[in-house]
Amino acid sequence: ATTDSPFTLGKKTYVEKRGMTWTPQNKRPTKLKDTLKELEENLETLRVVFHQWRDSCTLQLMFNSGLLANITVSPSSGDVLEIVFDKFMVGKLLSEYVSDVCITNTHAFCSYNDNQVTLVHFTKPVVKHGTLRKWSSLDTKLVVVELAGPSGRRLERKLSVNKSGDMVLIWWRCTRDEVYPWSPQVKDQDRANVHVYSVSGTQTDLLCYYRTEHDPLSVAFSQVQPNLIHSVEQKVSRKGEVTVENCVYEISKARLQRTAVTCIPLQTHVCCLSFSHDDAKLLLGCIDGSLVLFDQAKGATHLVKAAFIPTLVCWHPDNCLVMVANERSQLQCFDTSLACVKMQLISEDVTPSTILDLGSYFRQQPTLLQIGWSRKSDTTLASGYAQTDAFLLLLFERGPMGVVRMVGPGLTPDTLVSQYLSVGQVERAVNLLLSLNWDTQGLQCLTCLHLIANHVLRLPLTPDKEVQLETALGSFHVPSHPLSHATE
Repeated sequence: ATTDSPFTLGKKTYVEKRGMTWTPQNKRPTKLKDTLKELEENLETLRVVFHQWRDSCTLQLMFNSGLLANITVSPSSGDVLEIVFDKFMVGKLLSEYVSDVCITNTHAFCSYNDNQVTLVHFTKPVVKHGTLRKWSSLDTKLVVVELAGPSGRRLERKLSVNKSGDMVLIWWRCTRDEVYPWSPQVKDQDRANVHVYSVSGTQTDLLCYYRTEHDPLSVAFSQVQPNLIHSVEQKVSRKGEVTVENCVYEISKARLQRTAVTCIPLQTHVCCLSFSHDDAKLLLGCIDGSLVLFDQAKGATHLVKAAFIPTLVCWHPDNCLVMVANERSQLQCFDTSLACVKMQLISEDVTPSTILDLGSYFRQQPTLLQIGWSRKSDTTLASGYAQTDAFLLLLFERGPMGVVRMVGPGLTPDTLVSQYLSVGQVERAVNLLLSLNWDTQGLQCLTCLHLIANHVLRLPLTPDKEVQLETALGSFHVPSHPLSHATE
């Protein structure tokens, strides 16, 4: 039989000796084999409307039927350890056409393409002893909220919840010249396409609202400040010139005020975007394959060409690396100076490449729908985490689903600078240092500067090395933008 062929047995031995699973067990209580099969069937027949890493190795999915799947993966190998299905919301959604879902520690929100949102309130802790609990055990309360805005129109409503979990933002796409049916009672809030509601238990109140000036690409709460909103809007002139406006709004005493706006001129339209986790940088992917990085603090933009047209972009939790991908499962990694970081799958041979092409590992080319980095692991946990920096989720249309396990000591700026210096790429190390912010990343900047200076001073001094050292020192002494007095 083919299962007993030397090639198959060799692969089995190789996998098992590396501590990975070849054949999943079906023992109680996890019954992994059965739950894996059920997950595959759901991925094939249902649509994933929500995915989120709850921690470094627990992934939560929600399907358009309301079914939840909590998946635990091994921190050392990436193998699936357990899958727990939660059917509490099955049959409770208003429609299978779910536009967006947000789940926090106290609430869950499900939006549709009409003026209603399903609000779920958990009155008990979601996590107990490090494990996600089923919603039926959380004394869950469920209500339907009627939204302000144009009624009778099918609009894909997107959600964003603020950091403190007491406000939810609902927005949808619109054009500047959009025509509304005449009505003597059309209110400003019905013309607005961004609404902010306060949330307390199952109570919601409309706090404020506004209408975007241009076509919104993204409207979301800050990942750092609970009362700030970041809006990215695309403006196309009659001549076809594309400009992206990056706006910051502040909510104060139930009033909305625009505090900053930056115009970023582009060559062509935006197809994907992502803010770094500290909101300091915005990466825009364009339909001509260009990547534009905007630094909020320095007010500077930097542009490079990717090897393909990106459709997905995702920042690593350390805010030093960003992964871009396309639907054909091709991945590229860039640091904050937009230098391409080479990657390869684990192998006996050292053959790093600028593109990690995973499409060749499938018999039929699937469409990559989503990517997402896991959260940073707690360093006090088991030593198995030491060789795993993070997992990158790969979610394909109609399945399968996988993770790429990044092997190494970390992906922080000082670690990357050390890696660059170890292979003699001093220029890249200096450029990475120049992309950092001394005001907010002072310790990392100082560490990187020490590493670069120590490396260069050990080498014979040449004009090139002298320039590199001067440039590195200049990141602090002659910065591109003035440093704060506290930093100096």
